[in-house]
Parts: sequence; C-alpha cells; structure tokens
Amino acid sequence: MLEAYLEVLELGYYEVTFAFEGLSDAHVWERPGVGLLSVGELAGHVAYWEAVRLAGGVGDIETHAASGLEACAVKSPLIDHRFRYHTATLETAPSDEHRAMTAEQVLKELLRVHAEAVAHLRARAPEPGGTVPGHPAGHTYGEFLKYLAFHVAYHTGQMFSARHLLGETTPDN
Repeated sequence: MLEAYLEVLELGYYEVTFAFEGLSDAHVWERPGVGLLSVGELAGHVAYWEAVRLAGGVGDIETHAASGLEACAVKSPLIDHRFRYHTATLETAPSDEHRAMTAEQVLKELLRVHAEAVAHLRARAPEPGGTVPGHPAGHTYGEFLKYLAFHVAYHTGQMFSARHLLGETTPDN
C-alpha cells in the first residue's frame, strides 16, 4: 500500500519538472509580488517538509523549532528552516547560497532531496497506518503521503503562477 501512495507522489514530481522547464535563472529567486514567494522558495518549502517528515527528522510544527533538521538524514541548501512556512520565508530574503543556485540546480536538488527522502522512508518500511514521528496531529504515513502528493501539486501550481506573474511563458502542461 505504501508503494501506491509513493506512485501518486511521483506524479507530482513529474509535473514539477515542467515548472522549471525554461525558467530563467534570473527569476528563480525573484518574488513576483508583495507577499508572494519565488519559485526557488517554493521548491525549498516542498523539500523541507518532505525531508523532515520522511527522512527521520521530526521537527516541531507548533514551535517551529529547527531541531528536526538536526535529525534529518537528508542534507541540502533547500532544507532550510526559513522555508518551513510562508510567513517565515517572507521575513528573510534568500541567502547568497540560495541565490547562487540556477533553475537547473534547484530542480536537480529538489529531485535529489525527494529521491533520498523516499529512499529513507522505504528503508524504514513503515506501515501506512503507522504514525509519522513528531507529527502533532498524529497523522499516519498513509494520510501524510496523500497530503504530500497534494502539497507538491499545490506548490507546483504556485510555481507556474509565479512564472506567469514574472512575464515568463511556461510549457503547456
């Protein structure tokens, strides 16, 4: 059953590759408007939560403690505590390390984080009914993976919208 959830998640990552297709490097970290996140920041947000929840870090959603990052088995510039939520991300501009990443590099890093996080999950082989460690609502892996597929799709749509607002023409997806 876990594999069925992961297959649906893979569809989201198939689509996210189109959000980066033809993306100008100059627009990766550019916010398209007040209160809106850049494509790179959205990628960081997706990477952060997938890695923290699937690769062993537990994090603390309620206090926003970075402790979950220390336990996370996957390391990446995209797994940055500032990417945890929209408001936290807006408070701080992308770092120089982030701004140095091109569209291709961000996409490759996002896909690498995804692959490694899923590999850690598969290695643990949790039951779909088992509780995700550290999840404050006590969600099961099955529930969380269903939500994660939605999460990737939702933020992929935001990436396309950000590109449109920046005046880019996106692939027909």
